[in-house]
Amino acid sequence: MPKTPAQLFSEIAAGYAATMVPSLRPIAETVVRRARLMPGERVLDIGTGTGIGAAAARGEGRAVTGVDAAPGMLEIARREVPGVRFEEMDFADLRFDDAAFDVVLASHALLFANDQRAVLAEWLRVTRPGGRLSLSVPGPTEVTPVCHYNEIYERHGIDTTSRYPTTETLAATVGEAEWTDVVVEADPMTAILLPDEAAFRTWREIGFRNPATEHFSPEEHRALSDEMLATTPRTPDGVLRIPFGAIYLIARRPIR
Repeated sequence: MPKTPAQLFSEIAAGYAATMVPSLRPIAETVVRRARLMPGERVLDIGTGTGIGAAAARGEGRAVTGVDAAPGMLEIARREVPGVRFEEMDFADLRFDDAAFDVVLASHALLFANDQRAVLAEWLRVTRPGGRLSLSVPGPTEVTPVCHYNEIYERHGIDTTSRYPTTETLAATVGEAEWTDVVVEADPMTAILLPDEAAFRTWREIGFRNPATEHFSPEEHRALSDEMLATTPRTPDGVLRIPFGAIYLIARRPIR
């Protein structure tokens, strides 16, 4: 049986913190910056991981809570990010009261939702009327060079047409969950830097999870990673540089 994202992230938590967080930190900080946090607000960081978004949200009397389903990630977050309450929790079933937060942050977390509309509705529930959502997702493939991986996937018989949202489909999904005042911006210039091939294979296992590959044998996964590695650019010192765009979205819970 394939491992869940929570199991994968817990297993690689230490390596993730060392190799992936430096590239993902600017994305999390952009999500926080776009939220325009106010002093004293109650902030929920969903899929907090090692706490990089929660750390950026601290200060000015804000009460920041970070949730994640991976206990290994939360162990690092609790050690490295004081002043934040971290809880192990499924982001599709939040153990919080209605309207418990002023702002919800989610940096590259929505990607792991089986039912994005239902998850967004759950995030809406815990946000106060008039409160805000600020999130990011990988992509879109139409504006980022990482789409060359799609050609490799297709050669392996994997459908990539719905792998990542476009700005339009993301906005529509968020709107269907009854968020309003939706503003979306695509940034094709993000890059993920990975120090070695082992880090790349871990990133592919997590970041390129696809139902069509769940039946792959270990040998098939290795062959797929090998082919992707062969097309991945490297810096002069051997660091793998993966061009990878991001979509940023902000929205508001309507006041009724």
